[in-house]
Amino acid sequence: MRHKRSTVLALASALMLTLPALGWARHRMTEDQDTDQAAAAQPAPQWGVGAAYLPSPTGPLDALTGTFKPNPDLALDGLLLAGSGSVDEGGTDSSGNEVNDSIGSFGLGVQGRYDLLHPTDYLAFQVVGRLSWVDEGDTHTVAGHASSTSESQFGIFAGAGFEGFIPSWKSVSVEVNSGLNIAFTGASGGGASSSDDTVNLGGSGGAAFFPFNFAVHYYF
Repeated sequence: MRHKRSTVLALASALMLTLPALGWARHRMTEDQDTDQAAAAQPAPQWGVGAAYLPSPTGPLDALTGTFKPNPDLALDGLLLAGSGSVDEGGTDSSGNEVNDSIGSFGLGVQGRYDLLHPTDYLAFQVVGRLSWVDEGDTHTVAGHASSTSESQFGIFAGAGFEGFIPSWKSVSVEVNSGLNIAFTGASGGGASSSDDTVNLGGSGGAAFFPFNFAVHYYF
């Protein structure tokens, strides 16, 4: 009889010691599940690449973009353009060489886009803000003498537009926006310099009128 009573007491003691541990393990499991569900409910940040326009003294120029989306409604874009080339002006110089204009451009931009409305899963209406800087150089020969000119422009853009995704391929989007671009332009060449402040619509600049900005993005 005493042996049975001891066995019962031992089992009861073991059960009392085990129950708190089981309860704590269950509590930790519930906490881990809640954390996993909360993490799954929040979309992971996205990255993207694409192409867009930057305003310049001669009009909008093609630029490459890199995009970071910390959440589905906010996109931060970095823009870069760089290029060089030559234009045949026709004729020859005093040495009989063809006359060519050497041209080059370099620019940087930072842009933020925030989604205000989502009529569908594939369309968002956005507000857009952008800062940009573009420098363009031109080296040409006149009467056998080479001369260089350069123009640089700092732009502040604020506007609105939309971003639409391809339904069957939601990683790709097309962005269209328009607004006001305040441009501060400086030019130098031939020992002289000048400056000009203008307000343009969209991506227009110089003699080019281009009221819209277009961009294509690929998110991964």
